[in-house]
Amino acid sequence: MQERLDQLRLPKPVQGEISDLVRALDATSTCADVEAEAALQIEYIHGLETSRKLRPADAEALYIIFDDAVQ
Repeated sequence: MQERLDQLRLPKPVQGEISDLVRALDATSTCADVEAEAALQIEYIHGLETSRKLRPADAEALYIIFDDAVQ
């Protein structure tokens, strides 16, 4: 997952926050935790997309990366 994230050209502040989301996802231990974390990630990415802090292609890539990670 990290390799795919590194390929995106995300703004520095967003990179740090995405790294925090990855660590939180890695720390989950139950299915309920994974589902809750996935919901937070989707909400966060949507917020970035809405505020135009992300290019649409990067937002779509993040949705796919995190969706793949929780599968």
